[in-house]
Amino acid sequence: MTAKRAERVRRVTETTFGFAVIILIWQYGARLAGMPEYILPLPSVIVVRFWQTLAIQLHHLSVTATTTVIGLALSLLVGIPLALSVIYIRPLKAIVLPALAAFNSIPKIAIAPLFVIWFGLGSEPKVLLAFLLGLFPVFVNSVTGLGEIEPDILDLAKLAGGTGLRIFMKVRLMNALPYITDAVKVAFPLALVGSIVGEFIGGNSGVGYLILSGQFNLDTPLVFACLLSITLFTTLAIGAVAVLERIFLRWRPSMRKR
Repeated sequence: MTAKRAERVRRVTETTFGFAVIILIWQYGARLAGMPEYILPLPSVIVVRFWQTLAIQLHHLSVTATTTVIGLALSLLVGIPLALSVIYIRPLKAIVLPALAAFNSIPKIAIAPLFVIWFGLGSEPKVLLAFLLGLFPVFVNSVTGLGEIEPDILDLAKLAGGTGLRIFMKVRLMNALPYITDAVKVAFPLALVGSIVGEFIGGNSGVGYLILSGQFNLDTPLVFACLLSITLFTTLAIGAVAVLERIFLRWRPSMRKR
């Protein structure tokens, strides 16, 4: 076993052991304290409830996943061209970046009711919230990746006869791809939060709706089971992005060091 692989196994083992200790303390500590189930259910109860409601959770999770992915896709479709515009039209950066930063500082839960009033109880408010929460990290990372390139590299590409399109495709875009994939890792959980917040405010399906249903019925194990589903879903999605990085971005310096 190589030193790098041994180090990776050691970190995984330590993380697993840490989680196991926390779960054991939770399981036996809450039982000894006589904690009521509606306040803090035991991990064993949560796991049982998770499997009991797996089918209905998958149904609602598919609704939330759809609005999240659509919102994230819109963030990419808008954020990357917007980043390109401020790179190639410099005066726009002084206008667009502060405006987006100011808008990003507004708590989206405060404007979610407005979206429900404007667009109804369908999927539109959830998609819009997911889009808005994912837009800023996509835009900022895209600006960094497309703009922070050594001038000598651009000059060398021009001397080699590169046209504007070829320089964009071979230099700017390739430099930006790792930044964009990192942005997706950050934007995906944010977009998921946007979808769930929209379901909290006004929805009749989705994980947010299921959590509210468990809350109203004092079914705290169901609430924790939904949180477990959200965690697993987010982990799998970010893991899928990491796998795509390993396949298509092997040239990335961080990948070559592994």
